Amino acid sequence: MNTLMQIFVNMGYITDCQLKELVEYFPHTKVVIQWGRMKRERLPAWEAIERMKKVEAEDTDYVRSVFLWSKDMEKLREVFNVAN
Repeated sequence: MNTLMQIFVNMGYITDCQLKELVEYFPHTKVVIQWGRMKRERLPAWEAIERMKKVEAEDTDYVRSVFLWSKDMEKLREVFNVAN
């Protein structure tokens, strides 16, 4: 829950450590990967980690940021009864 609160405070942006925790507790939560050159991708957290490793290992692109889609963040706030 603390991790989600930190993500809410950061307007939905997710750090590497937070993403690992999301995978542990909420693996199917969809996150958005913003790449340097490629189009954004919206994937489940568990898949996002694998995708980022693959793309960066192949030197295809780099990750600019990872964040929750605003509608998903609104739903999570509602479920956990967290005010904006």
